[in-house]
Amino acid sequence: MAKLSIIIPVYNMNVQVNQCLLTIRKTVRLPYEVVIVDDGSLADERVTAPVAGDDVRVIHCEEHRGFSHAVNMGIRASVGEVLLFLHADVLLAPHTAEDMLDALIGDAALGAVCAVAPSVYKRAQLLPDTPYQSWDSYVAVAEEIRTEGGGPHPELVAEMIALMVRRDVLDAAGFLDETYSVPALAAYDYTLRMTRAGYGIASLPNVYIHHNDGLQDAEEYERICERERTLFHNKWGLSLNYSFGIRSDLFPLMDLSQEGLRILEIGCACGATLREIGMQNPTAKLYGVELNERAAAIAAPFAKILSMNVEKLELTDIPERFDYIIMGDVIEHLLDPWAAVQNMRELLIPGGAIIASIPNVAHISNLYNTLNGLWTYQDMGLLDRTHFRFFTKYEIVKLFKDAGLVIDELRLNILDIPENLQNLRSELLLLKTINVAAEDLDAYQWFVRAKRT
Repeated sequence: MAKLSIIIPVYNMNVQVNQCLLTIRKTVRLPYEVVIVDDGSLADERVTAPVAGDDVRVIHCEEHRGFSHAVNMGIRASVGEVLLFLHADVLLAPHTAEDMLDALIGDAALGAVCAVAPSVYKRAQLLPDTPYQSWDSYVAVAEEIRTEGGGPHPELVAEMIALMVRRDVLDAAGFLDETYSVPALAAYDYTLRMTRAGYGIASLPNVYIHHNDGLQDAEEYERICERERTLFHNKWGLSLNYSFGIRSDLFPLMDLSQEGLRILEIGCACGATLREIGMQNPTAKLYGVELNERAAAIAAPFAKILSMNVEKLELTDIPERFDYIIMGDVIEHLLDPWAAVQNMRELLIPGGAIIASIPNVAHISNLYNTLNGLWTYQDMGLLDRTHFRFFTKYEIVKLFKDAGLVIDELRLNILDIPENLQNLRSELLLLKTINVAAEDLDAYQWFVRAKRT
């Protein structure tokens, strides 16, 4: 039995898939098989893989059925204990397959790992500092990244541009949902099933692959993507923009190295932030509160999750007391944030802290719109239509002080602003009848650490 099955779906990319195959033959030193699934390519693009004495098979489909169908055919035809899914326009560097396998078998909690690439979803995107135009220069860049890259990053979803998966994880996940035609959306759906089943996924910052992402019709592709994002949302009840984000911007406000650290995240969504903390500190005890039951189910294998409304939380529902309670962009969504923060205080140990990020309604962009007679709610941002309460720095400080907490760190998150906002900012700072503080105009969000003394 081949230890590694490499599966490559391809459609009208005969040249690219043979370049990919050439790099496999150059670099992979494990026992392997390659299963190329030609998804009904046109006659002049029909895959013809040169024979080289290794185990390479080409499966030809009579009609074009799409990425998911082609991958499923490859899975059914493969025999390896571990599978490596590649896009046809990928080039592998030396050590790529071996390093991915080492990471996969080096951590029993991992069921899948993915390489980083220039064109892939944000968490796994890596744009090399050094440009390259040849095979040798690509190999040199990949080796430099291999030497300097960090350890695995936990993920909830991943693309299949270069994804290595254990066979038992595939057995648990089943086959790809063939209603998806966009490879990225099909992969998110598929890998989320792995996460829900309790298998860890990680991107590997030290494993870099080359990926050409050439779109023939970007406008049409984006239209299809939008339709399938809606399909994903309807199927899972989750937002790709919100549910999988990691609040690493709040990490500098915490000491995550403490042994046995106890952390509660309010509004933890699918638990990405808690998983990242758990990767950094395996001794941490992780808890979350999430109103969306479907998101809570994704987080549940990796933390103790309560699926409930935090404003109806009874303190007896959580017997643990915490070093940190994370409230990242939560407070503005509450009907009574003052009562909620007072309740959170009772869940802290002495010296424990609430770590919060809160939008600043006094940001220059909001003042600009207000002075133009606009207070227009949007899907996200300062005037997110789901915001019930609005805060300035003064009101944020008062909120925590009234709850019996002491703010010992308050940071502003600043965004770049266009020229018209810069001009208004300058004019407001020159006002004589009111003292306008620059930080009140500049802070898009306030990051807060508020301690229980």
